[in-house]
Amino acid sequence: MLPFPAIERIIRSCCTAEKPVLLLDYLSKRFDYLSHAGWSEQLEQGRLLINGIEALSGQIVRSGDLIEYMPETINEPPVSWEIEELYEDQNLVVLNKPANLPCHPSGAFFNHTLWAWLKQVKKISQPHLCNRLDRESSGLLLVAKNKACAKLIADALQHPATRRIYCVLVHGDFPLNLEARGYLLPDTTSPVRKKMRFIACEQKHKDQAGQYVHTSFQRLSYDSDRDISSLQAILHSGRTHQIRASLCSLGYPVLGDKLYGLDEGCFLRFAEGRLTSRDKELLQLPRQALHAWKLSLVLSGHEEPCCYEAELPQNWGI
Repeated sequence: MLPFPAIERIIRSCCTAEKPVLLLDYLSKRFDYLSHAGWSEQLEQGRLLINGIEALSGQIVRSGDLIEYMPETINEPPVSWEIEELYEDQNLVVLNKPANLPCHPSGAFFNHTLWAWLKQVKKISQPHLCNRLDRESSGLLLVAKNKACAKLIADALQHPATRRIYCVLVHGDFPLNLEARGYLLPDTTSPVRKKMRFIACEQKHKDQAGQYVHTSFQRLSYDSDRDISSLQAILHSGRTHQIRASLCSLGYPVLGDKLYGLDEGCFLRFAEGRLTSRDKELLQLPRQALHAWKLSLVLSGHEEPCCYEAELPQNWGI
């Protein structure tokens, strides 16, 4: 159940047609996720506005006209609302985000997002989420309440003195310490287009394709009965999927990870809503075991670093 009043979803777009054109012809070509008949049905239901006025049958649109579409409310997938507020001042909110909560609206998620919670519960008109966390990842999330604070934090996150520490569970007996330096590249062998692979390389090379990444891993504990290691991961660069892809390529897949775990087929079956009992047994957790644990950064105008910590998930058993 939504713990706040729902935000009405409105999709806005300016017409880019070179010459006057029928609205339905323009929409069915420009936004082909609905057919001509589908857009006609939306028009009949009063879900289309042109320059703030309800669109009519046979409506003509011209370049620069504002088209607004109010899609029908859909039942969004359930999420976790167990959000912990760790710190707040007039410019910043620091949260411990739970797993199974998307940060931004995308796909089937709109009101069931941290973005909607920030607007409706925290009354932040334009929340700026300063660091990225996947839907299934948990932990520290910095939210700026204005552009000035967002810029301040963005600069601080790029500073070499900033320390971003994650906790992660992996399959296997991980070494006590490991420096993972190398490049992230698209995994062309995978049926999942967004999957990356890590190629170890101690030195940067100008002619090497991909994004150079560096992560310091330290083993915190090893459970020989379950063959699971808990790790501390310190980011020296901040690339999408950096920790998960590095560990997968190194031979220590992340526990509960549908894409970078023991079987990437889990990701495809999950997306299609047909995850099997064997898949769940293989994953062991309903979410990927990656948690943004600690953060230390020096903000402009502050002499001492600002340090934050998000308590580890209780169901990890470490």
